[in-house]
Order: sequence, then structure tokens, then C-alpha cells
Amino acid sequence: MSKYKKLFLYFFALNLLGLSIAFIQNTNLGMAPWDALARNFYEGVPIKYTFLSPLMSLILMLFAYLINFKRPNYKIIIPILISTYIGFAIDIALLFIPNVAELNYFYNYFYLIIAMILISIGLNVIIYCGYTLPALEHFTMAIANRLKITFGKAKLIGEIIAFSLTIFFGFIFSHQLQRFFIGETTIIVLLFIGFFVDIFKKPTYKVLERII
Repeated sequence: MSKYKKLFLYFFALNLLGLSIAFIQNTNLGMAPWDALARNFYEGVPIKYTFLSPLMSLILMLFAYLINFKRPNYKIIIPILISTYIGFAIDIALLFIPNVAELNYFYNYFYLIIAMILISIGLNVIIYCGYTLPALEHFTMAIANRLKITFGKAKLIGEIIAFSLTIFFGFIFSHQLQRFFIGETTIIVLLFIGFFVDIFKKPTYKVLERII
């Protein structure tokens, strides 16, 4: 695959991730585990997402380096910038993705399934291209490499960590009445996103190989 094709596919995949989050945000099913964790901090500290998102990305990157037994260096900023770019992609996608929160569960769950498929395809394209992963996925890849497991299984572990931290900090910030901002999406993504990522790896790679 040429360098320019890989670069195009890489940014296409980053935008897919942004699009997928926009689909999730336009439902009434709640948030993914990492987003629920961030919401607890947003409501509990409080801290603006402008500062919270890069701060969480930095923490994830530091843990990724720690898992890999590596010393952090200036390159740590690149995944954080990539994560920031995805944030912009989410904002743009929210401008044209219709909101189905007021509609019945069929449309809401349809949006969630689309989002999980887009996330799975996007992550596999990014990994295939070999360019910098977003901070969260960098953390996930560190787990996968350390435990010698698939990226999907590492994704499951990462979501379990996020879910546990959401409960922990939810109690600290007294968000019991808000159910710690946990919803159907939190549980579904926790249980199935890793499975989706692994399932879509082979067909995604086959398509990418054909367009070389």
C-alpha cells in the first residue's frame, strides 16, 4: 500500500471513530465506560472537557509507557493530539447526525450497533496502517502487548478498568442518584466492543489488502 493511501485511510479511520461517538451521543442509552468515567470527573470536580480530555489522554499515555516499561519522551504528545483531532471530528459529526433520543428503542439500539461497527472497523484500519494510535488505544495496545493477547481482549480489559473506576469515583463524587452516568451503552460496550473489534479484524484486513 502506498504511503499516501495509508495516510488517507488513517485519517478516514480517525473520522470514523469521531462519527461513531456522535452516533452514541445522539441516543438515550448512556455513554461508553471511558466517557462515563470522564463525565463523573466533569460533574464532580468540576473541570471543563477542554482540559479534562487531554488530561485523561496524558494519564493513559503515562500508564501505557509504564506497562511497556518505557520512559516517557516527547512523542507522548502525538497520541494526545490525535485524540484531540478525534474530538473535533465528533463535533463536526454531531452537526449532521440526527438525534434519535426521543424515538423508540429500535432506533437508539440501531445507532449503538452502527457505532460499535464503525469503532471496530476504524480501530482495525488504524492498526493496519501502522500510524499513531489515539491515547486510549495506545493504552489498550500496551495491555495487548504485555499480556500477549488480541487487541479485542485487551479492549475488554480496558473497558473493565474504566467501568470499575467509574463506580469508584462515582461514589467519591456522590453520583449515586445519577447512577454514576452509567447506561445501557456502558454495559453493552463493556461486554461486546472487544468481541466486535476481533470479529471485524479479518474482513477489514482483507478489504485493505485488496485496495493496495
